[in-house]
Order: sequence, then structure tokens, then C-alpha cells
Amino acid sequence: MSKKTIYFIFLSLFLISLHFAVSADEKSVTYTAQSLEADLLNNKPCKRLEGNVRFTFHQTGIVLSADKVYKYDDEDLIEAQGNVQMVDKQGRLIKADRLTYYSETKLATLQDNVMFESENVTCYTQQLVYDMEKKQSSFSNGVKLLQNEMILTSTNGMYNGITHTATFLGEVVLSDPRYVVYSNQLSYHTTTETASFSGPTKITAEQGMLTTAHGGIYQIAKKYLLFNQGTLDIKDLSLFADRLELFDAKDCVATGHVSLRSKVHNMVITGEKATYSAKDKKTEITGQPLLTSTINDELIYLRADTFIVLEKENIKEKHNPIHEIHALNNVRLYQELIQGIADGAVYNSSDNTIRLQNKPVVWCGNYQITGEDVHLAILEDEQVKMFVNKNLFMASADPVGNYNQVKGHKMTADFQKGAIEKMSVEGNGESLYFILAENNELVGMNHMKCNLMEITIKENQLERMEFKPKPNGVFYPAEKIKEEQMKLEDFVWYGEKWPTKENILAMNPLNEI
Repeated sequence: MSKKTIYFIFLSLFLISLHFAVSADEKSVTYTAQSLEADLLNNKPCKRLEGNVRFTFHQTGIVLSADKVYKYDDEDLIEAQGNVQMVDKQGRLIKADRLTYYSETKLATLQDNVMFESENVTCYTQQLVYDMEKKQSSFSNGVKLLQNEMILTSTNGMYNGITHTATFLGEVVLSDPRYVVYSNQLSYHTTTETASFSGPTKITAEQGMLTTAHGGIYQIAKKYLLFNQGTLDIKDLSLFADRLELFDAKDCVATGHVSLRSKVHNMVITGEKATYSAKDKKTEITGQPLLTSTINDELIYLRADTFIVLEKENIKEKHNPIHEIHALNNVRLYQELIQGIADGAVYNSSDNTIRLQNKPVVWCGNYQITGEDVHLAILEDEQVKMFVNKNLFMASADPVGNYNQVKGHKMTADFQKGAIEKMSVEGNGESLYFILAENNELVGMNHMKCNLMEITIKENQLERMEFKPKPNGVFYPAEKIKEEQMKLEDFVWYGEKWPTKENILAMNPLNEI
């Protein structure tokens, strides 16, 4: 065999070895490349590897590949350039334009167009520091994390590959089809798809906005959001609670110290639990709820077992919806001019009207009014307009304990500062009126029956009474009045149930008036 042939075979074997098995002396790292040359970089001797460069770190199971790698001779430093990729045993992948790795600290710094992939999570950043031993990454100069339909961005962040938890700090924004979360600190578990946020946080959704100073959690896959001491703003309503839970950005459950406030009508309802349905535009409040509203600079209190707030379209002002509030069971009403009880009530915040239903009893001044349905309109200048439909019965006690009484089918009345000014009674009208002398001695009693009564009272004194058609009436002198004649049929005095401000507020354990 000629010397030329032997030289050719030797050269071919040498080139093959460079391509497949350029190997390090260290047992923990092996590397291959298409070419290997001695070089001097930054005045430091090194090896320059080019062409399909591949480093295998056997201790951690990580494989590094790049177009070009510089391995320094006198220090444990590797610098990689061009199409840099790192892959571990679990298939986690990191891509970048440049890499610097110190084998002593096991820290790799990747820069420029960095992409990190782990299972179904992808991160983008301009700089990433990766701890090969601890499987931990830290991001700086901005980071974006994507998983399914969720996008999470932040100024800085860290990812733990063992616990599958990412922590983000500074200008954190998480967005998906349901919510956009703004926070300064957020932890995200990539396996359970759960985000935990700390400190001041704001969340926007189609239905409104949520804010809290105490953080919470968002389970993305379950479409479940939990707030601690948060506020949910829905159009012109604001719902605060110790604990707020939202489901699919549509329904909400609030517990603890619950407060529902109208931003337009100066009204608030407190309670222990509230539920909100976006589909029905309905909020239900339970747990000894109390409604407080300001009407003409006067506070009005309404107590019930349950409040249901319905949002209805305002035809005249579409941007200003009407809130119709239904009070259910054990209703108690207190305002300085008017008080009442019932088993049901409807309060309209836009026009300050209250409709008492199911056995209502109303007190205005010294007058007790009952009927199947009582409608109150609270007007300006301490005026109250009252409508009673069906089975009207009105009574008032005089100074000596007699009860003046009026009954009929329905009534319309105007009250000024708690005193009747005008009253109209229609249908089967009947009245008892006791006449007193100046010393309050009983003079006699008028008993009248008529289809229509028109009554005007001034300074609590009967000024005019008109009957249509001609009434049937009897006057009984005091000495001829029998006890059974002093009460009209169906007369009941409910004085022991007369609400006061003190007994209404005493039922409120939250003391948030």
C-alpha cells in the first residue's frame, strides 16, 4: 500500500471522528461537532466548535446544540451562538440566539429571542437564566407566557420545572376570553392552570370590573375566580364582600360582609350573602339584609328576609337602568314620615316608590292604614302620596284612646309631614269619627256610609268632608254610644308591630349603616 493511500485513509478517519465524536476529557460532559479548532477569544485560549455542535451534560441529562460554541481552556465557561437549543430529559426546550454557561454554578444565561417550552406552556423573553441542577428559570427584560387561550405578561418572572410553578413580578397582565387580570405579583401553576395573585389587583370582564387589595385565585380551566375583600362593579352597581366568587364571568356569589351599592340612586343593601346572575340581571341578598336609601336628604330603612334586585331598561334614559328591588318576607320599613310592615314589597329606586304587598300595614303620622296593596310615592318637601287598592282600612287614635276609622274599597291620600291633607275613599265607604270638646271630653260619634268620600284636613283638624252621593249617617251623643259601635268590622290595631328606627337597626349584625 502506498504512503499516499495510507495518508488518505488516516485523514478520512480523522474527519469522521471530528464529526461524530469530538469528546471532552470530563466524564460529565461530552460534545461533538463538525470542526474543532484552537482559538483565542477575549485574550483567553479556547476551543472553537462549529457545525452541528452538540454538548451532552450527563449529570443533568440536558443536551445543548448550537451553530458555534466556544469552550474556554482555563475556566469552566461555554459560550454558544446561533440556533441555540437546550433540551432536558422531560422534553423541556429552550431556544435563543446566544448562551453563556458556567459549569461550576450550573447556570446558563440565554439571550435574544429566547423561547422556553414545557409541556403545553410557551414563554418568550429576551433574557433567561436557567439553573440546570434545580430546573429553575428566571426571566428578565419582559416575559410572555402562553397556555391554551391564556396569555400572561410581566416585567420579570421565574419558573420552577419541578413544581411547575411560575412566579411573575411587576406589571403582570393575565388575559383569556373571559377576564383580563392586572396585578403586581402573580403565581401560576401550569399543571392545574391556577393563578394566585397577591396585593392590589384589578380584573376586567364583559360584565364589569373587580378590584381587591388582598389578592385571590383564578382557576382558568374551571372558569372560577375567587377574590378576598373584593368589589365587583357592574354598570352602576357596586358589590363588595369579604369573599367574592365568580363563575364563567357570568354569575357571582358574595359572602361575609356584603354590601350592594347603587352609584346613581344613593342606595345600599347590606347582608351576609349575595348571588348575581348575569343572564337574569338579578342580584339576591340574604342574611338579615338591610336597605338604606337617602330620599330628599332623609334616610329610609327597609328590612326583609331576602332582597332581589332586578335591573330593568329605562326607556327614557337607556344609559341609566332602573333598579327594581323586591323585599320578601318579614318586611319592615322606617322613614321619619312613614313606617310599615308587610310580607312583601317592591322598591323602585328611580322614582322613590314603595309598593307594600301581602298583609301590609302602614303608619303615616298617627294614621294606621291597611289594605291588600299599598303604594307609596315619597316626594319632595316631606310629601307622601299613598294609594291603597282593595279593602282599605285607616285608623288613628285620638287623645283619649278612641279610634277614628275609615274603610272602603280603595283610597288616594296626600300626606304632608306625616299629616293627611287630602283623602279620597271610593267604594263602600264607611267612617267613624269621634268629636271631642276643647278639654278632650267626648261629645259624640259620627257614623257615615257612602260610596265616595272626599276629606280635607288642616292642622290635624277636619276642614271639609264631602260625600257622593248623599250619605247615610248617624250621630251618637256620648252617653248613647255603645262599645260594640265604636269599632267598624275588620278593625285591628297593630300598634305593637309599629317599626322604629332602633328595632330595625338592632337586627343588623354588620352595623354598616
